[in-house]
Amino acid sequence: MKSYSLGLITLVCLMSPTFTMADAGSRGSDTVLSIPQELWTNQHSGTMANLTSVVFVDQDQGWVVGEGGTIVHTTDGGRHWITQTHGVNANLMGVDFVDHHNGWVVGDQMTVLATTDGGDIWTSLSEPKTGAILGVDFVNEHHGWAVGTFNHVLHTSDGGITWTEQMVPDVHWLIAVKFLNPLQGWVASVGGQVFQTIDGGTRWEPMDMLWHAADGIPVRVNGLEFVDHAHGWVSGERGMLATTSDGGTRWTFQDTAVRTELTSVDFLNRDLGWGVGVSGTMIHTRDGGATWISGTPVTDQDLWNIFILTPSRGWAVGSGGTILRYEDIEVIP
Repeated sequence: MKSYSLGLITLVCLMSPTFTMADAGSRGSDTVLSIPQELWTNQHSGTMANLTSVVFVDQDQGWVVGEGGTIVHTTDGGRHWITQTHGVNANLMGVDFVDHHNGWVVGDQMTVLATTDGGDIWTSLSEPKTGAILGVDFVNEHHGWAVGTFNHVLHTSDGGITWTEQMVPDVHWLIAVKFLNPLQGWVASVGGQVFQTIDGGTRWEPMDMLWHAADGIPVRVNGLEFVDHAHGWVSGERGMLATTSDGGTRWTFQDTAVRTELTSVDFLNRDLGWGVGVSGTMIHTRDGGATWISGTPVTDQDLWNIFILTPSRGWAVGSGGTILRYEDIEVIP
């Protein structure tokens, strides 16, 4: 293990006392990596920092964030990545953009950064505090929600300048958030709890708790995704992936055929989805998760986040500065 401290990146992403991030290895920028019917290309990120979150607004413009205040930006689909500076050294855990100009980054020390020009200038909207914001989701340039190592949800209606607390019943702290519109959204806790709101967070209702059938212990959740008001997925420890078709009232476990930690899940619609995890774990479904395809890991680096833009374009990021680009030339965007 590297001698540097990963702080909340290790603590937050997996919450496991036995977990260590893989040492960064050398990777060729032109190496093509594959699992059945898909192609992944290793991109040169220009950093060896552990990268935790990725977002794209079209096939060219995207942002990736990570430890030590890392923000990198591309305007050509990831062929070239350029560092964006902002003066904050905290570990960054989440990034979201609603268009080419308006974006937000959150992280350790309750960090909130915002930009209105695509990241040429980032403005800090917070003072360093104890705790971490782990996830952020904006539905437009005004309304956004954030979660982290605290027992409430943060909501802003002015683009992140001010935040108000929304109380969530009987929860320790939250790791993921997803909103479809200014009214309907979900949050998930590391303890296997999922909560839903249909009024923008004024009230948060507990959904079904996720339990391991084998030992009756609540499932640790890492990733959360919804594509409409009913259909959603969560990912987590021991290769756990569960789905709901009723907005989260009931969850059904899906067999992913992997037993490593799944850190992130992303779906384009009810059928097409991807999941990633530690040790390069990557899985794919074309039928909503009824069957998951996996294979030999396309990288030995731990993958923390995945973002699928279209059926033919996507990106995954992870340890050691890893950025992978997915391109299926047989699929028309």
